[in-house]
Amino acid sequence: MAKFEIDVSGHDLFKEGYTVCIAEKDKEKDSIIRGFKFGGNLLKTLISNWENNEYKYPFQENRRGLFKVRVYCIILFYLFKSLQIKEELSLTICRDFSGHENDVTTNLKFFLKNKLKINLGKPLYKKLPPKSKAHWYAYLMFKDSENLLNTYVPITLEEIELFLKRKEKLKK
Repeated sequence: MAKFEIDVSGHDLFKEGYTVCIAEKDKEKDSIIRGFKFGGNLLKTLISNWENNEYKYPFQENRRGLFKVRVYCIILFYLFKSLQIKEELSLTICRDFSGHENDVTTNLKFFLKNKLKINLGKPLYKKLPPKSKAHWYAYLMFKDSENLLNTYVPITLEEIELFLKRKEKLKK
């Protein structure tokens, strides 16, 4: 069973520089670490398209949290996809979306189990210690203004929108 931790760094998913990181847990050397940092243009387009009802998730100010959870889980999908894992996953997830744990779990089951065919144990939600690799690398990526770390997974707007746009809009 592959064990991973998930953490983020930044104040808000809708702010430039926000990072999402996955890190292999309990491994001293050669741990697998992957992450994604949101750029300003990507965020502007995502938010603009959402506000213009381009996505199957209707824009409502009081539903920002659900939209952020969906985008967060899409990023996690691509981070895990980059690893090509075939064994069961055990996840320890930092409580960055407090109150939305069920939404995160539901989205992760859809992406990891249905799309990547990875069995997923019940995720554990808790505050990760500062010594955890996911916490530390999320912070390092957030502070990496030159994007010099070799942990980044490139994810395009088009890839993200595959899971946001209505099917009829994808065909255009």
